[in-house]
Formats: sequence, structure tokens, C-alpha cells
Amino acid sequence: MTRPELSRTLVSGCLLVLVVLIVGGLASSSAAARSPVVHPSSWTTLPNTTLVAAPPGGAKGADDITWLASDEIDHGKPLLWAAYQNGINPNGTPGTSGGPVNSTVAGYDPTTGALVTSFPVLGKIDGLTADRDIGKLIATVNEDQDSALQLIEPATGAYTTYTFSPSPEVSGNGGTDSIAIWGHQIYITHSNPNDASQATQYRVTLQAFSHTALLRPLYYDNSPAIDVVSGTTARMGLTDPDSSFVMPPASPAFAGQLMTIAQADSKVVFAAHSGIGATLHVLNLSDNVSAAPPTDGFAVATADKGTLYVIDNKAGTIQALDTAGIAKGTVFIGEPKDAGNPLVGSLNLATGVITPFGNHFGSPKGLLFVAAETGTDSGGDHGHDGAHGNAHHDSDLRQGSASPGWAVAPILRALGVARWA
Repeated sequence: MTRPELSRTLVSGCLLVLVVLIVGGLASSSAAARSPVVHPSSWTTLPNTTLVAAPPGGAKGADDITWLASDEIDHGKPLLWAAYQNGINPNGTPGTSGGPVNSTVAGYDPTTGALVTSFPVLGKIDGLTADRDIGKLIATVNEDQDSALQLIEPATGAYTTYTFSPSPEVSGNGGTDSIAIWGHQIYITHSNPNDASQATQYRVTLQAFSHTALLRPLYYDNSPAIDVVSGTTARMGLTDPDSSFVMPPASPAFAGQLMTIAQADSKVVFAAHSGIGATLHVLNLSDNVSAAPPTDGFAVATADKGTLYVIDNKAGTIQALDTAGIAKGTVFIGEPKDAGNPLVGSLNLATGVITPFGNHFGSPKGLLFVAAETGTDSGGDHGHDGAHGNAHHDSDLRQGSASPGWAVAPILRALGVARWA
């Protein structure tokens, strides 16, 4: 072999080794990214503190929960915000003759559970979330009929009512439920559909000058979706869209996607942007009993240590569960008392199997995970039962980093505009 040929052979060999190392490293990294979360064993019991033992005076029916700081309240510290439905009917009328027509929104210290502020909001709140880009709370009211959106100033409790256009009602049925902030855009779940031709998720644009919330369907109850387990594609036929949640980067699957719980259908749907609509995956759920589980709240552990806040609708409490020792990426899901099996457990996103924790609840609804080291939430604000789970927030906010929304927030506040297409 001549010297030039030897040199070429050595160079080729070195390049081959380099390529192998790079490809191997990428494969290893990819495999690590796909490594499944180790799920807690059945009936693992998390250390539990009753953070809020009772609602504010006169309030009842705790449902949704979210997380927001306001410069004007409690020295700018983040508060837990909970919605109480006060027995109001799903169309906003009093549940009893002469009963209340206002829900109650309450802000609590997340460490002590002390009540910091509370105020009334007209209608039965079914969805409550925090829009950190504009520093306001968003609520949807009346999930079955006469639905509206309330944009709330947390410092004062003042709110502006936005009327939906077009109306989510069809033949007198239909309203709105859970709210998610996905890609700095508001998305709202359509509830109580008349049939499977109705929208499941709406993209929402707020018009401040007319106080109108414009609705544009993202996908429909009968849209085709890929079954996560079988890989087959079929139309979903959803009957009960409810809670929604934005999957954080820590999620072992579907990171960055919009998740929707179809409560009575025992399914969760994951939507990924596809330019003109959404690419959908559907996961059928099962738990420790034979009956199909009706689920509501949803959260993901974005760190190995943190707190899972759980609204117990039946007990009227907010429980704080210490998740130290539970792996980052664990998916939490709640089942209210509808099927007689109330629980909070971990969800396997590959199989749809729910493994219950040993903690006991009367009827869990909203879930919210807050990481210990960052003090940031998991992104989805939860979920509820026919009420919902909030949605939730952009991945950069979940990770505690600066969001592009903060730069435009003062402008949005000055204009009085929340979102536009």
C-alpha cells in the first residue's frame, strides 16, 4: 500500500469511527428520551396535608384550580386559585329557589392555605385558568347552556363578560368547559354536545371592543384519531369532552400537545398542530375495577420533588400531596365519585392503565402540580369533573424560564386585549 493510499485509509477509518460514535450517541440520547417513567406501585400513599380545610364562608362545590401571581396581591407571591360552584345549575340558574347565581373564586397561600382574597363571579364556573401573559384569570361559566367567558382581574375581582360567537349551543344544548393556554393562544373545550358532529376544542379570539369571544373549531367529537395502543385509525365519537391540559416537556409522551379528557367516554385525546388543524391520538383508559373510569383532573410531575394539589369536591378541601420520590414525568389523573371509585393515580401513557394511589378522596376534581425547586406549575391547570381541569400553560412557563408573552403583556394590558388570531 502506498503512503497516499495509507493516508486515505486512515482518514476513512477515522471518519467511520466518528460517524459510529455520533450515531450511537444520538441513538442513546433518543432512547433515553423515550425511556418510560417508572410508575408508582399500586396503592402507594403520598404524604398528604389538608391545605384548605373548608371553603370561604357561604361557598361550596370546589371544582377547578390554577396558579397565578399578581403584583397587587400578597406582595406578588403566586397564589392557588380555586373556583366554587355554589350549587348553581349547569345553565347558570339557581340550584334551589332563591339560591345563588354567583360562583366564588378564592386565592390561597400555597404554603399555609390561608385565604388571601375571594370574590363572586356570575354563573357556574366550570373552567378556571391563569393567563400569565396578561396577568388575568379566565373562567368559563355555564357548561350546558347560556355559556360565557369571564376575564377576571385577580387584584380586585372585577371581571368582563365575553359573549361567544358563534354560540356553542345547538338546539338548546352545549356550552364551554376547561381552558388551556397553548402556544400563547386560548383553547376552550366544548361541553354537553348535541351529537358527535360538534367541536371538541375551540381556538378563542377575544375582541375587547365588542366583548366577543370568537370560536373556531380545532377538531370535532367525530374526528379520526390514531389509537395509541393498537395504532389503528377510527372516528372517536366523543360524547363528554371535559378537562384539558397542555403536556409539558417532562411528559414521557405527547410533550407540547393539547390533552383533552372525554370524561364519560373514559378516553383522553392528544392533539398536535398540523398546520391547518390537529393530528389526534386517543388513549382508552382502565383502572383497578372493571367499570370504565370517568376521569377529570390531570397533571404531570415536571420535577422529582414537588406538590400535587387536589381539590376534593365532596369534602370541600384542597389537599397537598408531597411527591418527593415520585419520578419526574409521572402523569397524574383523577377520578371523581361518578362511578363509585374516587381516586387519584398515575397514568401509563402507553397503555392507558391508571394505577391508584392509596390516598383517599371523596370526589377529586382539579389537579395542579407545582415543582419544589422552581415554584412553577406543571402547565396544565388541572381538570375537573363535568366541570374540568384547567388548562394550562406554555412549556417555557412550566420550566420557569422567561416567556415571550411577558414582553408583550404590558401592551396587551394597555390595549385591554387578551388574544387575537
